[in-house]
Amino acid sequence: MVEQEEADPREALADEGLLSPQVETWRHIYIDNYRDWFELARELNRYAVSLFQDHQDAGDGGPANAAAPTAVRVYGRALNAYTASIMLAERAMTIEAVGAVRPIHEAGFWLSLLATNPEKALEELDIDHHKHAVDREQLLRAAYPGNAELHSASVQREAAHAALLGKRRPISMKALAASLPGDPGYLQYRLASGFYGHLSQNSLDALKLRTGDKGVRPILGPFETEIPKALFFAIDAMARTTRYFAALVKVRDANDILSALRTTLTDLGKADAEAGPQGG
Repeated sequence: MVEQEEADPREALADEGLLSPQVETWRHIYIDNYRDWFELARELNRYAVSLFQDHQDAGDGGPANAAAPTAVRVYGRALNAYTASIMLAERAMTIEAVGAVRPIHEAGFWLSLLATNPEKALEELDIDHHKHAVDREQLLRAAYPGNAELHSASVQREAAHAALLGKRRPISMKALAASLPGDPGYLQYRLASGFYGHLSQNSLDALKLRTGDKGVRPILGPFETEIPKALFFAIDAMARTTRYFAALVKVRDANDILSALRTTLTDLGKADAEAGPQGG
């Protein structure tokens, strides 16, 4: 394990915070210190990218809102979020890394519904689209109350969306997850979004450094010892989502590959718990 210098690392962040060039140097140290974790994260990423590349043309030539092309776009969103989470974890921006896990889980919920009930999934996505469009137009008019031309055009757009929406109401993530078979990972989703994805007491507690006199001192980061936790959240979410996508595109060996990755993830988690905090 590479040892960091004893100097207070916050001195290097005094001018530019976590955009300091020094963070890039630390990034290589973090990756080396948690080599097994990052290797697993990248192994899953390579498999996910290969699935996306092999099946990105699924449904090509069909309607843009059909199940297959919709699933590819949803999975692409998850893959991008996963990449962002790993990039943040490499820099020990662990709160933000876990926050980026939320859309991975949401993509997984939608992919699972697309796999088990494509008609319902496409309808729910349509409802979600029109409901948010109606809300957006109302917010737009509230922001520009004196603009008559904008107001008139906005009212027309809202009316068109409202007509297509009718009396339908969007499904909540909780209800969506509850409608899915097996364990879709809703608990992990709530942990990622409720504790890290928005401003909460838990996320605020992480932004402090305990001092010897039992006081606390605000600190931006980085939080190296939290890297395994962040990567566990990200890998777990992406493995679930990848399993759903693989089922949709009928990849036969996906379960074996993902089960092996999950076994490694479980083993790393156990080893990390037994070893205690690593790094500087």
